[in-house]
Amino acid sequence: MADRSDDRRTQRTRRALMSAFVELVLARGYHAVTVGEITGRANVGRSTFYLHYAGKEELLKESLKLPSSGLVACVAGDVTPQALTALLDHFHEQRSVNRAFFEYPIRAIWIRSLAGLIEPRLAARSVRSPLPRALIALLLAEMQVALITHWLAGKFALKSTVVAAALIANTRSLLAGIGSVRA
Repeated sequence: MADRSDDRRTQRTRRALMSAFVELVLARGYHAVTVGEITGRANVGRSTFYLHYAGKEELLKESLKLPSSGLVACVAGDVTPQALTALLDHFHEQRSVNRAFFEYPIRAIWIRSLAGLIEPRLAARSVRSPLPRALIALLLAEMQVALITHWLAGKFALKSTVVAAALIANTRSLLAGIGSVRA
């Protein structure tokens, strides 16, 4: 019984920290937010924060996992444009609020985090190339985030279904091109 209570408490604490973190980043920017402010807003102690996260960058990476999952699925080849459209529609609807996530330094951290999630998928797909998998993963992550960022900047009036199809096609093309590179 205690395990269940601890698990619920852990989930509640992590949710509170995540919520406080996102609110503060959106209001003030990533660099301006401190661990002390996060813990104060979440109403948890600093030591409790460090039981769950090594620092605010780890909390940021955790916050990016869900939005990254659709992009990672492009690499695995198991996503349809329709499945990505909901994620892209959310990005588009929240673009003015969430713009911090598409700007430096969060964008750079997101790309590294996304690449870390993509790299195991490359191994699972047995992608063969003289390029290191870590570099291939970074190239894919850069391309995906760049496409979304430029679309959200409003310079190109495209429907989310078109952007979703482009994400999938560009990911496949990049993988095919990298697979044809010989040493």
